[in-house]
Amino acid sequence: MDFKSNESIKRSDKVYKKLKELTESLNFNDFNGPLGYDALYIGKILNISRSNTSRELNKLLKSGKAIKIKGKPVLYLDRLYFKEKFSYRFTKSVFEDRKDFVNTLTSAGILNRESFQLSQNNHNKFINAKKINNKYSESILDNIIGAKSSLKEQISKAKAAILYPPNGLHTLIIGPTGVGKSTFAEMMYKFGVEAKVFKSNSPFVVFNCADYAQNPQLLMSQLFGHIKGAFTGADKEKRGLIEEADGGILFLDEIHRMPPEGQEMLFTLIDNGKYRRLGETENVRSVKVLIIAATTENPHSALLHTFLRRIPMVIQLPSLDKRTLIERFLFIYQFFYEEYERLNVPIKLENDALKAIMLYDCPGNIGQLKSDIKLICARAFLDYIIEEKEMVEVCLSTLPQNAKEGLLKIHNLRDEIVFKEISNNGDIVFSKNTVGVKDKLNINFLKSSYSADDDLYDFIMDNWEKFNRQGMSSEHIRENIENQIQLYYKNYLYPIEQDTDGVNRSVLFKFVDPYILTAVEYAFNAVRESFDGVITQKAIYLLSFHIKTMIERLKVGIAISHPDRESIARSYKSAYSAANVIKERLEEKLNIDIPEDETAFIAMFLQALQYGKNSSKIGILVMAHGNSTASSIAEVTNRLLGTDHVRALDMPLEEKPEVTLNKAINMIKEIDQGKGVLILVDMGLLRTFSDIITEKTGIKTRTIEMVSTPLVLEATRKALTPDMEIDKLVDEIISLHPLLSGDGNASDITSGANNISLYEKNLKDLLAQTLNFLNPDKVYPVLKGILNDILNEKDKKVEDEIWIKFLFHCACLIERAIRKDYLPNSDLDVIKSRNNGSFQLIKEHFEAVENLFGIEIPDSEYAYVAEMIDTYIDTLELRNMTHI
Repeated sequence: MDFKSNESIKRSDKVYKKLKELTESLNFNDFNGPLGYDALYIGKILNISRSNTSRELNKLLKSGKAIKIKGKPVLYLDRLYFKEKFSYRFTKSVFEDRKDFVNTLTSAGILNRESFQLSQNNHNKFINAKKINNKYSESILDNIIGAKSSLKEQISKAKAAILYPPNGLHTLIIGPTGVGKSTFAEMMYKFGVEAKVFKSNSPFVVFNCADYAQNPQLLMSQLFGHIKGAFTGADKEKRGLIEEADGGILFLDEIHRMPPEGQEMLFTLIDNGKYRRLGETENVRSVKVLIIAATTENPHSALLHTFLRRIPMVIQLPSLDKRTLIERFLFIYQFFYEEYERLNVPIKLENDALKAIMLYDCPGNIGQLKSDIKLICARAFLDYIIEEKEMVEVCLSTLPQNAKEGLLKIHNLRDEIVFKEISNNGDIVFSKNTVGVKDKLNINFLKSSYSADDDLYDFIMDNWEKFNRQGMSSEHIRENIENQIQLYYKNYLYPIEQDTDGVNRSVLFKFVDPYILTAVEYAFNAVRESFDGVITQKAIYLLSFHIKTMIERLKVGIAISHPDRESIARSYKSAYSAANVIKERLEEKLNIDIPEDETAFIAMFLQALQYGKNSSKIGILVMAHGNSTASSIAEVTNRLLGTDHVRALDMPLEEKPEVTLNKAINMIKEIDQGKGVLILVDMGLLRTFSDIITEKTGIKTRTIEMVSTPLVLEATRKALTPDMEIDKLVDEIISLHPLLSGDGNASDITSGANNISLYEKNLKDLLAQTLNFLNPDKVYPVLKGILNDILNEKDKKVEDEIWIKFLFHCACLIERAIRKDYLPNSDLDVIKSRNNGSFQLIKEHFEAVENLFGIEIPDSEYAYVAEMIDTYIDTLELRNMTHI
């Protein structure tokens, strides 16, 4: 739901409209607020940069619509407001300082000097608010899911509303049902306590206007209180919620249900902090209350304009479908963990169920998601009790139909990085050992595969301080940090998925603005020759993250200071000189001033890349039968990882083994960097080459067979790690793939087992390409077991012919059943009437499938399976008769 005014949405109109609203919110009769508003503050509210906001304000100044008060910061007000409200015309538009402006207002009778003491008090409060904002850059508000992404603007506005002197800004939170408006308001209150704007025991009073919408008098009584005899039934004096909220926040939920007269009664409270109880005529009470209101409606049509203009801060919360996949996962994670804590029984969330919950339509937003997960866990808990399971198991069959339908959307998200991360991480078990699962999945709300919020500044500074405390010399500190930067570099870049053109830029642009990436590419081009082979696309992407963080720090005034810049400049002259060129080009392209200390950070980054390039790595050689098998695997791996590390040797089928061996020996000599070479082969004699090559060359080699692109990708990524050794590399790969052999002499796996494994892998790969959303690894063993059981009872063996047909047909059948999109069968009655028992036998064995996936399979679908089985059996019997 997007609540935009019908007014022009041009930037200049937005700025002027907000300036008018802010000026109108000031009360010059009993002044206790700011003298005006600066460009940074207005820009934060509107999500417009400070420079652009300042430009628009100065245009308004020139056109006679604004007045300007010089000082730090420069303040602005709506000039026309004073003409309309006080019939006063300013003789000038620019005031030299705050004293000049106050003198003008007091001379005109607009401002009562007694109620306003011009000291540094208000100004200092204003400046302190900014300092507090910086101080609490990692506050309780920053722990809200989405604080660094879809709620970034909203968090900034919330902080500004709480911190703005002297008493904050009244706020309206807008959003559809279930987006978390009440929670957001409460977090604003907690932030206020954290920032010491409110005392720790300050009240947070909640009032839902809908509860009294049909009785305006009772609503007013609840809010304002009443005196005895104020109305029929008012037998005694009563305090109102406004009085209870004194010194804190009054949260008015569903404010659109408050009648117009109720909104009008709030005017005096908002304007002056004063009110009367119902029935009072003379006694005026004073309170200090910050109002936060919330509505699901369009405020321009649901609230009085005169009320709305008194609420200077408007925060719109997005619906769940506008949140990122990372955020949705984190809500799911949080809600399941809460259910585990409530039940005190481990909960296993199967991967297919997780994917469905990630994608199903949730019109009730976060609130509905939480309720649905409660219901899902309740169903699973019932199964846990009845079936005496070890843990509560949430699988597809546990999900309601609307949640299962989320799997239908999976084909649209196959290439989404976050979804791939989730799909590849298996089931999640929520238990006392669950802490850290989000980090293992690499997708918590402060860091994703593309995020660098854990920025290089903090990384270097924290390590520098740690090593310094340990008494290390500057030289040793630099060496240690260089090694860690390399690991930092790889940890961020390896997860980045790539397409045929390299890293997926469209996904990257969700986290780094295109103009930053363009500027970094432009800057790197100036030093590319000096750092040949170091400045890869991956290096450009990582530095782009770093520059993004630098710009964000500069915007909020966080100093950029390196602990040992001069030493870096002396020790890394070449890198420092190149970093200086990069800095100058970035300044030119981004139109910003970059502190000198930033040069040292960039120099350390370049030095680490250079060091990483020069350090030795384990060689990788792919060997396979055929004219291009090995070359194709190597090419794909090198492209995906942005390297040229993988070498290939194709063995044509007609080529003699000794010829291939000699080629391999020569290639191994070229490849070896001193740490040995891992040879990845497909089959046959190639697996025996390792010992011969080592004997003839003295170069340590190891062999792993059953080569595939995923295997080579994994081996190469690990081989490029600086501290990796070849034996450790082989052990790690085999531990992940137990069916792989070690070197050519140590395999206990028969060729038959290898062939079966490869056969299954190929079948699953084909099945994955056929299915829309089911997991082949889950479907494959279930269907294999069912077919074996059915044919065993028929005293028949399973051959490839029936297995492949059965697998693909039944896997697609399960997907149809989940969608409830069944195939009709005109021969159903004929098939069911056969006396061979196949139909009933199949139904009995498929009960396991129905229970596992929570589906019902109609007889029409079973008939097709029965016909397939009967045809196969008839074919076998005919073949046997022919053989006889």
